[in-house]
Amino acid sequence: MPAPLPSSAGIAPQPSVLLLEEYDALAAAIGSALKKFAPQHATFVARSLAEAETLAAKIGPELLVIDVDPSWLRLTDFLEKMRTANPHARALIIGAAIRAEIAAERGSFGALQFIEKPFDLAAFGAAVQALLGPWRESESASPRGSLRALNLIDVVLLHCAAGANVIVDVRAGAKNSGKIHVAEGQISHAETGKLSGAEALREMLTWPDARMSEEEKPATPRRRTQWNWPAVLLEALREKASQPPRVSLPEKAPSAKVRPKAGQKIVVIDDTEMLLIFVEDVLATAVPELQITTTLNGVSGIKEIERIIPDLVLLDYSLPDLNGDEVCRRLMQNERTAQVPVLMMSGHVAEMTAAAARLENVVATIEKPFLSDALVSLVQRTLAAGRRIPGAPVKRSAPPETATVGPSKAPKQIPKPSKYRQPPDLKPAVGVATAPRSEEVEMQRSVLATPSAVRVATAAGENDAILGLFLEAVSMQLTPQFRVGAIRAKPASLTVSLHLLSAAVRNASPTETGFQLGATELDGNGRISTLRLIPASKPFQPAQMRSAFEIGGVAVIPNDARTRVQLTPAGSTPMTMELLAHLQLAAVELSPTFQVAQLILKWHTNAVRVTLNPKAPEQSGASFEAAAVKLDSSARIAELLLNPTK
Repeated sequence: MPAPLPSSAGIAPQPSVLLLEEYDALAAAIGSALKKFAPQHATFVARSLAEAETLAAKIGPELLVIDVDPSWLRLTDFLEKMRTANPHARALIIGAAIRAEIAAERGSFGALQFIEKPFDLAAFGAAVQALLGPWRESESASPRGSLRALNLIDVVLLHCAAGANVIVDVRAGAKNSGKIHVAEGQISHAETGKLSGAEALREMLTWPDARMSEEEKPATPRRRTQWNWPAVLLEALREKASQPPRVSLPEKAPSAKVRPKAGQKIVVIDDTEMLLIFVEDVLATAVPELQITTTLNGVSGIKEIERIIPDLVLLDYSLPDLNGDEVCRRLMQNERTAQVPVLMMSGHVAEMTAAAARLENVVATIEKPFLSDALVSLVQRTLAAGRRIPGAPVKRSAPPETATVGPSKAPKQIPKPSKYRQPPDLKPAVGVATAPRSEEVEMQRSVLATPSAVRVATAAGENDAILGLFLEAVSMQLTPQFRVGAIRAKPASLTVSLHLLSAAVRNASPTETGFQLGATELDGNGRISTLRLIPASKPFQPAQMRSAFEIGGVAVIPNDARTRVQLTPAGSTPMTMELLAHLQLAAVELSPTFQVAQLILKWHTNAVRVTLNPKAPEQSGASFEAAAVKLDSSARIAELLLNPTK
């Protein structure tokens, strides 16, 4: 049933959202999300277009949320009516993804905004808050995002997202009329006058102030013909973008959008267009003098940071090209950007927390999805702390802040670890399930970098584990008998597998989900002492194995014992192998939300096995010794020297 209508004589009606959803379960779930992200708005649910039209006439919704899976018959007509009755309303369409190249070209402009189903809660929250928020005006003549700007491209994309079978009648004035056939979400035919196919579609897309409707008794749309309708849409988008503005259209993604002002500088990096709009509009409204630049990926974000040297970077942990931790590492490697503070954003709390604990330039984190008040408050506090001076040492007198969603949760503090160049004296945590308070304090000082830790209870061998690490051969030596000698190798991937030998410990640990290499600590001899693993967001997938070693170069290497022949690989497909090592699980780091942030493993032997067949038993691998290790700037394994053993 629809939510009750707010009614009080003489009192302005409460702002509202109208949700068009056929299924009760989805209506309840989406309604709950709307209550969270639009707490000042009443949510009304309609289960038919007729009911939605009646409700809209009574409440005048600011936002329409329409689930188009399955598609609605006569939805085009409904939107045309809303365009007339509620021209300032905005619309969010939930459906199948529209083509990436069209989405990138169109960006956030147009009357309809789209979110792919199933959607991420953070993306949905950002879209709702952006559409209900300030939504600052663009430089075009028409306000972006309102139904007043509804056009033929919007309607075509609507039916593509719905996977619809429909024939759309298009009219512009008294003389221009045509039809567009959509079959299973693809344009199958277009016709107007003597034109058909791509020419007809191209012609109709140029008509100003076109009006759309669906046929009264839709016939089966024609089968798709062999013409590239997405290319026609892209061409139309680009042509309209170059003309004097009538309907708002985007700059090409991922180009940065800069608002020149005189205040502090912020760079926002996130691959969700609506979240960028939400963050930019909310911050610019709260602090109008801010200079805000937004980018859609890590590479362009780094370029903008190097160009601007901002006072703060807001960085999404999960990006399409570089993860947020890699962006932070690259910033620290550049003297000009090493002291730029970073506020990291993510819904992957454990991974983000672990990254924040490792990376000195991450001064605060905020969990997605977040509300505007929480974001503005955290950004203002971070900026008030002052901009770091390039080249100056990072002060660690006070730990960075972590904000969580919602105003009721106070910011939490995450202490940072020391540099891993000189590792602390790690003592194995054995014999108790949870450390007493006095021991926990000592353990946090010497072992852990996060606020909470659980030691692993052990009986004899109960916490033994086998680490699987895929390596690429950098070079290989041959003995005088032409047998394999030392191998220099680097990780083929940061993702590793971990198998706990104890069934009891294995059942209580998330080790089947896969891990990523974390910081590594070395003993006085340069051998691995302790290894940290970070839970990955995706299940572990074995790397593609390659047993062939294509020789690209041969060198004679003299040493103290005898001369060796060293081979270096050729091409871009190096030999791939799996290293198997016996480790001991020493401790588990917990995030402030009591999720597993890192595993601490003791590397108690340098003996390892190397195999070219990941499905073969461990014992079948060749025996090697991890003789030396090279770490990268983040203290992760960058290269290993493996010596064969008898």
